[in-house]
Amino acid sequence: MSSPPPDAGSPSAHAYPGRHHGMSPHKIGLSIERHRASPEVSLEQYRRRRVHAFGCSLMTRKAVYLDLRFWIGLRDAARYDTPGIMMDLLCALHGAVAAGQVFCPITDSTFLEMFKQADPGSRAATAYLISELSLGATLLTYDMRVGTEIAHYVHAARTPEAVDPLRELVWSKPAYVMGFVDPVPMAFDPATRLALRKAFFDHMWEDVTLIQVCDMLGDKFVHADPLRFRETTGRVNEQTRTHADSLKNMKTAYQHELVGVLNLYAGQLTTILAPILPSEAGPLPKKGTPERAEADRQCQAFLVAAFGTEAGRKALRTLHINTTLHAAVRWNKGQALKANDLFDFQHACAALAYCDAFFTEGPLCTLLNRPDLGLVEQFGCFVSADVAACLAYVEDVVRETTVYDGLKPT
Repeated sequence: MSSPPPDAGSPSAHAYPGRHHGMSPHKIGLSIERHRASPEVSLEQYRRRRVHAFGCSLMTRKAVYLDLRFWIGLRDAARYDTPGIMMDLLCALHGAVAAGQVFCPITDSTFLEMFKQADPGSRAATAYLISELSLGATLLTYDMRVGTEIAHYVHAARTPEAVDPLRELVWSKPAYVMGFVDPVPMAFDPATRLALRKAFFDHMWEDVTLIQVCDMLGDKFVHADPLRFRETTGRVNEQTRTHADSLKNMKTAYQHELVGVLNLYAGQLTTILAPILPSEAGPLPKKGTPERAEADRQCQAFLVAAFGTEAGRKALRTLHINTTLHAAVRWNKGQALKANDLFDFQHACAALAYCDAFFTEGPLCTLLNRPDLGLVEQFGCFVSADVAACLAYVEDVVRETTVYDGLKPT
């Protein structure tokens, strides 16, 4: 196991790997020239190829998702060399990652929660540990995963043999943990501009680490609320109080949540469906017109129907998991939604949908394992808040993988 980084602000704080922000002009130049030779490949196509290739490279490993409680516990064990069960788990995870058996991805929610740590030294140590255990793997942002799932569901229904497994299509890198950015250098001709954009993507994808992203943001991002979770919880709690009498059971609560959520994504489905509709359907109506509103309404009805089937709920998994958790809170009429609940729900959406295990805190573990919700059973994800049980899970993965490879455990 590698040693923990020094505290940020100490004389050697910038000595550990990943803190240098410079880019190699030679490497960038080679990337530009390579992309000039393939102007027929759009930035979006190129980006999808790299996402898919990275996703494929991760598929031989178990994905173990940690919430911030576990990241902080593991960080402190490493930082202070504290013996005990958390140190045992840290050593097991390091060994499993080094042996090619496990990786511990993060999401935009994990990244944002890191900045709840106002102390830059603690934040840097957390980022360093994440960089080691994640292999630089993040999941696409919540909205991008939803869009990917909708597109995959539509295309899989038409040409199932032509779509790649969904789990290979949802991974990203630390530079894009909050979504893809694309500076457009307007002063160049279209071919050069495209090559520059793809070369910039290569640099961000390959060379920018989580540690660097945290350094660049610094303290300005501490306690930021870019997802507006505080505002959202106030609005949701007010709506819950207003409509409490109309909720007769958990199923009704789920349907109420579903219609509201799908209203946000109906337009996305309309855009996805437009290119594959028969020519007699005509062009996609412009946004803001009555015709577009009707098209969106029909697409929303299509999505609602999809959630009426087991296959649809599993395919559109991120929305299904999130809707189920929100419905559970709404049905528990005495419970008010808190901003931290939204972080928890987004962690759960990522972990259950795309990971093999989720190490989390007690209340969320209890909620996810409720038999009436059926989430753990549906997605086959190990969920636990018990550190000893989590350690046993990692040890089992190591043992099973070692035997599978034809080697006897020592």
